[in-house]
Amino acid sequence: MKTNLYLPTLLAVIIQVMVNGQTPGNQITQIRKTLISTESSIVNVTYTMKSTTLELPALLKQAKELNTTMQEFKHAAKIKTGDEKKELIIEALFFEKQFVLKQIEISELLAKDTYQKLYQNRNYIGVLLKSIKDDDYTSNLATNLNSEAEKYIRMAKEMREEAYSQPNNVAKLGNMTNAEDEEIVALNKQQQVFDIIERVNPKVSVR
Repeated sequence: MKTNLYLPTLLAVIIQVMVNGQTPGNQITQIRKTLISTESSIVNVTYTMKSTTLELPALLKQAKELNTTMQEFKHAAKIKTGDEKKELIIEALFFEKQFVLKQIEISELLAKDTYQKLYQNRNYIGVLLKSIKDDDYTSNLATNLNSEAEKYIRMAKEMREEAYSQPNNVAKLGNMTNAEDEEIVALNKQQQVFDIIERVNPKVSVR
């Protein structure tokens, strides 16, 4: 049967996934930012953040290979009939499931860095808000935006928690994808806080 022509591809991808999966642990990088809150007072804040630099490219490559192979089986199944068609469809479904699992793994990895950044931004904002407490307008505006950011963080966390209660991986990935959208909004809101404070208060800069 011509189905056998696809077996080398199947084996190659499985081997590639196994090899690429043996990546080193997350590289630990030190992220240092200096907040200058007044002309004479400097506040140094140091954070440790796990970097996805090493793991993410490998996972993305694996996901791409799984998706490509899945599409190849689906395409081949369209022009076959009978048992051969059924076998090709089974293979396509196998790779589709593996592709979804890989996307879930990618989302989980990205979430580690995303929440690290969200929480470090939260701390920076806390310091900056104290530095502008005498400026009611800027303080209120920044506080409101920060509250919105916190709301989106809570929503995203709830979505990720709900993802693990889903009956299948496709639904799980759907919840995670929705959570990623909320996380992006939260990061954007936090960035708006930084932008507003820097724009209206020349004594404050975030570097």
